[in-house]
Amino acid sequence: MSAQTFEFILARLYTVPDFRSQFLADPIKALADYELTPAEQRELVHIDKAGLVMASNSFLSKRKKAPPKRKPMHRLWALIGVRK
Repeated sequence: MSAQTFEFILARLYTVPDFRSQFLADPIKALADYELTPAEQRELVHIDKAGLVMASNSFLSKRKKAPPKRKPMHRLWALIGVRK
């Protein structure tokens, strides 16, 4: 497995609630679609699950509080006085 694949799996665990729930319920089954060595699978299976849930909830909370992203053109229009 590449570092990119490992990061992809971690990102999914942190940001995709259904995947995280499946992983927490049955990690081996959740990881079955990925080509992992036994050592890599063991690393993920033994992840700090409480920390995973806590970090996921924190990320979700921050996303909810973040101001909505504006289209880049709005800044330009504001500079030249165009209102849309």
